[in-house]
Amino acid sequence: MELVTRLYDQFGFDTVDNSPLSESWRSAPGQPAWFAHEHQARAELIANLARARRIIVR
Repeated sequence: MELVTRLYDQFGFDTVDNSPLSESWRSAPGQPAWFAHEHQARAELIANLARARRIIVR
């Protein structure tokens, strides 16, 4: 994972670890990180992931 992160950084992309897989819902459709995915800096993405609220569908 660290190697891939460094490689992405070299390409000019900011990386944010959204692990483990069970937390992937934080970047799913309907969440703050999803709505702003094209126009957010690393700090904004981290904040948007933290702002996510789990949506329970019944």
